Amino acid sequence: MATSTFSKQFMVMPDKTNEFVNEMTKAVAPTLQKDFHSNLAHLSQEKNLKNNLLKVLSK
Repeated sequence: MATSTFSKQFMVMPDKTNEFVNEMTKAVAPTLQKDFHSNLAHLSQEKNLKNNLLKVLSK
């Protein structure tokens, strides 16, 4: 089966082309919950995030 990474290459045999296309075009169920929220908004509110990280990492 094919992988979804760009760091690997793969070949589809000509006789398996239709099977491959059918598999790769199937709809998939969402993996995130409806109440999912990102923590990125919290990080963007931290004005000195870079400085704080550098302090912690330098210890």
